[in-house]
Amino acid sequence: MYIDTHAHIFDEKIDKPFILDKNIQAVIVPSYNKDNLQKALTFCEYDKYFCCLGIHPQYADEFSKNIENFIINHIDKLVAIGEIGLDTRFNNFEKQIEAFGKQLEIAKVFDLPISLHLLGNNAFTTFFDMTKNKNYKVAMHCFSGSLQDAKKALDNGYYISFACNITYKGNVNLRKIVDYVPLNNILLETDSPSMLPAIFARKGVNTPNNIHYVAEKIAEIKHIDIEKVQDVTTQNAISLFNLNRSANI
Repeated sequence: MYIDTHAHIFDEKIDKPFILDKNIQAVIVPSYNKDNLQKALTFCEYDKYFCCLGIHPQYADEFSKNIENFIINHIDKLVAIGEIGLDTRFNNFEKQIEAFGKQLEIAKVFDLPISLHLLGNNAFTTFFDMTKNKNYKVAMHCFSGSLQDAKKALDNGYYISFACNITYKGNVNLRKIVDYVPLNNILLETDSPSMLPAIFARKGVNTPNNIHYVAEKIAEIKHIDIEKVQDVTTQNAISLFNLNRSANI
């Protein structure tokens, strides 16, 4: 059984509700801007689906008191706050830090993990500085950092989530990080509808049903049985996101 810990399946490219393969135990659906907060929340109503709410750094300018209140008002339905984080490719970094800080506080107050987006120069450094000694529960979504970033994340007890880009021929360094990170700290994700596995040559739409490609590549890199990857990563996701509390799983 697999758990896809990050899939934007409310996208118009994917049918709603999406029909999952039998070996998909759960899918976590994060929002990323104000227009899809309600769309992500709707997935809480479907069997095997869970949601988290947050504003992605690209859309940090949209974050407001109303959105903060919307997240808090639906906090009992959430398994995480996300997708939130920092991305220095965009020119709104000061606003990102402000919005990220407020969403981190929501996660801390309500004891929820965060689904974390970090990309670009100094994004990891800034994050580690902002969260130093604060004991957050973290899923490092679609990890893109260095080996040193991974080591620091592990020192903090964070989970590192790998997506279908570990199957891309050019991502040699990323596969070295996969090999380094203990299986007990690894999560699986597809980041649907983008980031198709390499086998599709980037033609088509990615879905949670492709999660097995991530697991198979991890098993290959680590020279372990696929069943072990399935079992351990599933338990990791259940533990971090407290999925046992729900009848959906």
